[in-house]
Amino acid sequence: MTQIAVFGPALAKPLNRRRRITVEVPEFVIRAIEFRVEEANQGFSGGEEVGFNDVIEWLLATEVSLRRMPVLEQSIPGFTAAMFAWLMEATYQPPEGDE
Repeated sequence: MTQIAVFGPALAKPLNRRRRITVEVPEFVIRAIEFRVEEANQGFSGGEEVGFNDVIEWLLATEVSLRRMPVLEQSIPGFTAAMFAWLMEATYQPPEGDE
């Protein structure tokens, strides 16, 4: 019988470090993201408001489907733990029915 060692939480920490990237996208994409930010913050006062980066992060991270996670975990050890840790801390949630 094969034994499996799980190191996910320890491996997740380096994968959840922040890294700045530069991306060039068309203006309509930027405007759509800005609209999402405004929409998310409507009627919201105080506390943690949703920012442009929060929406982009959500859009990129949610492209990872549950079906792909085992493949990604195999290639990037700690990926699953990092993804779930990120989900628990995410500021932005899309409007219902928008997923």
